[in-house]
Amino acid sequence: MKKTLLLLAALAFTTAGTSFAQTTPAASTARKAHKGRDHKDNKTPAQKADYHAAKMAKDLGLTADQEARVEQLLVARQQESAAFKAKYGTDKKAGRTDMQASRQRYQTQLKSILTADQYAKMSQMKDEHRGHGKMKDGGKMKMKTKA
Repeated sequence: MKKTLLLLAALAFTTAGTSFAQTTPAASTARKAHKGRDHKDNKTPAQKADYHAAKMAKDLGLTADQEARVEQLLVARQQESAAFKAKYGTDKKAGRTDMQASRQRYQTQLKSILTADQYAKMSQMKDEHRGHGKMKDGGKMKMKTKA
């Protein structure tokens, strides 16, 4: 009887030990790969532009003509961004004025493609995404006063 209980206890310990030694599930490793920047680097500039143009079309209600024009603009911006990376590398200060001018050109061209309502909605969505709409009073917390 004691031998049987001892054998069952040993079996329980070895079974419990092997259940904790299992590898990480595939879902969590896929999630980690998704959160990194690696998945974005596998896309071509045209694929990235197509994705973002489709998202803008859905969010802003763009016409087919507007979507095509936005996609062309995004491809040009992706290529210009790649050229800046090649030219300036990691030295962001050196290319700051060129990048600011490029950003301003992009915004001007985008504004000419979108209607005033679409551009306002995009600006609002961008502000909300950056967190500007989340906290009132510029993000400052109010102190409670003792009564």
